[in-house]
Amino acid sequence: MKSFILSIAITLLHIGSIYSQSQLELEVVKQLNIYRKNHKLGPVKYDLVLSNVAVYHSKYIIECGKIGHVVNSDKMPHDEQFDLKNFKELNFEQRASMAPDKHLWGEIMIAAALYSKDASIEAIAKDIIESFNGSPKHKEIMLSPDPGEGIVSIVGISIIKVNYTDHLNEYTINIDFGDLVKE
Repeated sequence: MKSFILSIAITLLHIGSIYSQSQLELEVVKQLNIYRKNHKLGPVKYDLVLSNVAVYHSKYIIECGKIGHVVNSDKMPHDEQFDLKNFKELNFEQRASMAPDKHLWGEIMIAAALYSKDASIEAIAKDIIESFNGSPKHKEIMLSPDPGEGIVSIVGISIIKVNYTDHLNEYTINIDFGDLVKE
């Protein structure tokens, strides 16, 4: 079973490797690092592999939204709880195994965030970090202690524009947190 999950993960990572970081995602990482610095913590570093994992989960959340499924908080909220057509549902640990050389340990997400089309990238990024700051568990993850000598704190990020109108953009946001041993 473990090798089956690993082979799925490798396939998905190859498919996901075409993903590139957006300006908004770059700004969210920047604002996250400013937030951490203001709390006397070191920066996190963007990681493409963790971003591919984050994109995978974001796409699942988007598909759930299309058919009216809402994540049950009484279950494991970061597990993919519903069987969706043409989608391989993975729990958090299975998604973590998609990055076998990283230690993926935390995830924060917003299923649907609305922003004015006139809002700047910086304003949206600051608001995303502030939204997470308003949740004790999300705040705890963002303010995780520096991992120590020889280990780098890394994040994968996915911000996907889901819907838009003349005045509003809706985004699904997922940030995965992990550690990487320096070589």
